[in-house]
Amino acid sequence: MGCAFEGNDEMRLRVLRAIRKPIEEMTVSQISAEAGITRQKFYDLFAAKYDIAYWYLSLAETCYIYEIGRSLSLEDGLASFFAFLEAERPSLSNAFERNPDKRELRARLARTENELLWTIQSKSISVDEDLKFCVAYTVESANCLVAGWCIHGAEESAAVMARRLTMCIPQRLADLAAPES
Repeated sequence: MGCAFEGNDEMRLRVLRAIRKPIEEMTVSQISAEAGITRQKFYDLFAAKYDIAYWYLSLAETCYIYEIGRSLSLEDGLASFFAFLEAERPSLSNAFERNPDKRELRARLARTENELLWTIQSKSISVDEDLKFCVAYTVESANCLVAGWCIHGAEESAAVMARRLTMCIPQRLADLAAPES
């Protein structure tokens, strides 16, 4: 399964690739000029410059993470997710803000938690408080790992990161991650 770009995604990708130094050091005008678009077009695509990395990360999550247990195995989903991020390694390294707003981050993590819980429930598996905790812990930990990997230039290969994260997924969740038949 690949991740298809739709609508303005190609232009958003151009914007991501225009980030050639840490995002805190670039203005929207500089990013827009590098991407060959106007400031107005930038704001049609993103609410703020800090949304650029999150757009790409959300696209990767939708294509690969949310498909774990649906159409992808845990290993295949994580491998594809990290490979997708690795493809934009230099830009992502610069695009992630160093001190994200905790409120916005919490909302992003809640969406991932809800998607994973929906996948589990769609298999007629009862979700108790322990399983919710397990999902929340895994999502929070994985987010820290992914953000650190991107910020530090994705020094380890995508395959190594996928393998390492797979090893850290609690067995209870890993057992539930088999794709639907």
